[in-house]
Amino acid sequence: MSNVLSQQASKASWALFEGLFIIAALVAVFATFIAISGVDPDNPTAGTTPWLLGLNFVVVIVLATIVVREYFAIQSNSESEGRGRLARRFVMLFGFSALVPSAIVAVFLGAIFTQGLDNWLGERVDSVMEKNAEIFRNYVDNFETTFDVDVRLAALDVENFARDVEASFGDGDVSRALSANTSVAFSEGLRSELAFRDFLTIAILGDDGVELIAEESVQDAILIPPPAAAFEEADRGEIATTLYENRGVATALIHITEPLNGYIYAVKNFDRNAAVRLREAEAEIIQYNNAKRQGGRLQTIFAIGYAQIAALVLLLAGRLGLEAAGRVTGPIGRLAMAAHTVRDGDLTVRVPVTGAKDEVYALSKSFNAMTEQLSEQRSALIRAREDEEDRRHFVETLLAEVSAGVIRMDPHMVVTLANRSAGDLLGVDEIQEGAFLADVAPDFVQFAKDTLQQGSPVDASIDINRNGAIRHFRLKTAPDPAGGCVLTFDDTTRLVNAQRQLAWRDVARRIAHEIRNPLTPIMLSTERLRRRYASSIDDTDGVFDRCIETILRQVGDIGRMVEEFSSFARMPKPNANKFDMKSVLEATSFSQGMVSPDIKVVFESEAESVTYLGDERLIGQAFGNLLKNAAEAIEGMPEEADVQGHIRVSLTESEKGLDITIEDNGPGFPEDVRDRLLEPYVTTREKGTGLGLAIVNRIIVDHGGSISLQNRLDGMRGARVRVWLPHDSLKVSETFDAQHDDELDELPAPAGLV
Repeated sequence: MSNVLSQQASKASWALFEGLFIIAALVAVFATFIAISGVDPDNPTAGTTPWLLGLNFVVVIVLATIVVREYFAIQSNSESEGRGRLARRFVMLFGFSALVPSAIVAVFLGAIFTQGLDNWLGERVDSVMEKNAEIFRNYVDNFETTFDVDVRLAALDVENFARDVEASFGDGDVSRALSANTSVAFSEGLRSELAFRDFLTIAILGDDGVELIAEESVQDAILIPPPAAAFEEADRGEIATTLYENRGVATALIHITEPLNGYIYAVKNFDRNAAVRLREAEAEIIQYNNAKRQGGRLQTIFAIGYAQIAALVLLLAGRLGLEAAGRVTGPIGRLAMAAHTVRDGDLTVRVPVTGAKDEVYALSKSFNAMTEQLSEQRSALIRAREDEEDRRHFVETLLAEVSAGVIRMDPHMVVTLANRSAGDLLGVDEIQEGAFLADVAPDFVQFAKDTLQQGSPVDASIDINRNGAIRHFRLKTAPDPAGGCVLTFDDTTRLVNAQRQLAWRDVARRIAHEIRNPLTPIMLSTERLRRRYASSIDDTDGVFDRCIETILRQVGDIGRMVEEFSSFARMPKPNANKFDMKSVLEATSFSQGMVSPDIKVVFESEAESVTYLGDERLIGQAFGNLLKNAAEAIEGMPEEADVQGHIRVSLTESEKGLDITIEDNGPGFPEDVRDRLLEPYVTTREKGTGLGLAIVNRIIVDHGGSISLQNRLDGMRGARVRVWLPHDSLKVSETFDAQHDDELDELPAPAGLV
C-alpha cells in the first residue's frame, strides 16, 4: 500500500514539474526577447519585463523546491533503501551534462552582447570625458596637497614661535601671553607665514575651537567657523580641508599640543572657475554613466533571462536524473540494503519481485531463494548447536556426578580435565588443570604411557597404598582423538571385598555342611563305645579312656569351628534402628574390662550422645570382637615382656560420619599379613579360625563403612584399628549392593578361591 501511494505521489509531482517548467521557459524566452528588442531604447527595462522576470523567478524557485524535496527524500531513504549514493551520482551526472553546455553558451553570448554595447556607447567619448574631468580633478587634488603641506609646515613654525614665547615668559600661561599681544616676535612670525605660505588668514584657536588666541590676515580677517567633522578629523592628527567654491577660498584646520593645546586655522585663495568646470565635468560623466548604466541593465536583464533558462535546464536535468535514479537504482538499492541486513544476521529479509522480467527481476528472485536457503541452514545449525550444548551439559553433569574418576591429559602427561570424583578417589582436594599426572597419580603413569605409545586401550586392576591402607582400583585408559589419553578409574575395594566375602561364605557353608553331617555319628559312636566297652576292657594304663576323650574333645573343637563357619555363612542383613553409639561403645568397653581385669580399657568421647542409624546388635558384636582381639593379643605376649595392658577407644563425630579408633599396646599387626587379615581364614594365632576380623569387616561394610588395620602412629608398640561409619550408612550400603550385584559375578575370583 505504501509503495502504491509513493508511486502516485511521484507521478503527481512529475506532472506539476512539467507544467511549471513549460510556463517558466516560455516566460523567460519572451521577457528576454522584449528586453533585447525593446520599444524604448533609452529605457529598455521599462514596462512589464521586470515583472515577468520576477514572476518567472518565483516559478523557478517552486521548481527548484520540487527537485530539492525529491533529492532530500532520496537522501533520507538512502539508509532504508540503499540507493542514496547512486541516485546522487545520477543527479550530478545529468546536472553536469547540462551545466557545461550552458556555461559555454553563456560565455560566448555574454562576450558578444557586451562587445556590441561597448561599440554602441563609444569608447572615444568615454575617454575624452574622463580626461576632461581628470584635468580639473588633478587641479583640485594638487591644490589640496599643496595646502596640506603648507599647513603642516606652518604648524611647525607656529609651535617654534610659541616655544620662544614660553622661554621668554618663563613658566607662565602661554595662551594668555599670546592673547595679550605681549609677544611682538610671535606676531611677526605669523605675518611671515602669511607672506611665505600665501595665506589670507592664519589664526590660533583654543582647545575648545572657539577661543581666538592669535590672528593675522593680509586684509580683513576671514574666519569661517569650521564644521564639527573638521575638528574630529583634526583631533585624529589629520588636516581637515574644506573648499568653499562659492566664496573662492579654502580653509584648513590642524591640531597642535605643544607648547599649548589648540588648533591652527588657515585660509587660502581657491580658483572658483576650476571648481565650476570640475563640477560640470562630473555632471557630464554622471550623465554618461547613466547612459552606460542603461546598457548594464539591459545586460542584466539578458543575464537574468539566460540564467533562468539555464536554471530551468539544470532543474530539468536534475529531475530527469532523480527519475532515472528512482527507476534504475531503486531495485539495486533495495538489494544492497537487503544484503546489508543479511550481513547483520537477519535472514528473514526479502526484496519485492516486480516489474519486467529482466536481469534485476532474476537477481531479486535469486536473492530471495538464497536468503531462504541460508535461513534454513542457519536454523539447522542452531538446532545442531543446541543439541551439542545439551550433550555437553549432559556430559559435564555426568562427569561431575559419576562416582568413577575421569582424567584427560595431553601427550605431555599434563592434566587437561578432571572431575570431582577423581580427586576424592585419589585423596586430593582438587586436581588443577595443568598439573602433571606423575604428581597427581604416579601409579597411573606407566599405564598412560603404554596407551600413548601403543595407541590402544589398557584395562588393569592395581593396588594403591593410601594413608597406610591398601585400596583396589580398576583402571581403564583409552586414546583421546584430540591427542593424549583418557583415564577412568574407580575404587573397587568394597567390590573386591564383597566378592571375597561371598566366595568365603559359600566355602564356609559347604564346609559346615560337609563336616557337620559326619560329626554327629562320630560323637554318638564314640559315646556308645565308651558305655559298652569301658567295663569289659582291661584298661589298666588308661589308654582307652584317653583315646575316647581325645576323640570327643577334637569332635567338639571341630563342632565349634563348624558353628563359626555357619555364623559367617549366615551373616544376617542389618536391621536399621536409631541408637546411641556412645552408649554401645561404653558398654562394650566396660564388658571387656570385666572379662580382662588385668587390662585397662579406656573410652574417650567429647560428645554427650551420638545418634546413629544401624543394627545395634551387630555393631556391638563387631566392636566386641575388636576389643577381644586386642585383649587376646596383649595376653598372648610373653611373660618376660612385663607389659601392663592398655586399650583406648575413642569416638569422634563429624558432618560426614563417625570415626572410631581402637589402640592397644600389644605386639601390633605383622607387616607381611596386615593387608590380608580382614580376609576369611587368615589369622596369626595358632588356634584362630581367621573369621573374627572377617565377620567384623562384613558388619562394617554392610553399614557402608570401612575398617583399616595399622600400627600405632605415635611410634610406640601396639596396633591401631580405625573404623569409619557414614551417616545414613545403611542407605549407602543398599545403594552399593544394588549397583554392584550384577558386577560381582563378572569379576574374576581371587586366587585360591576357585
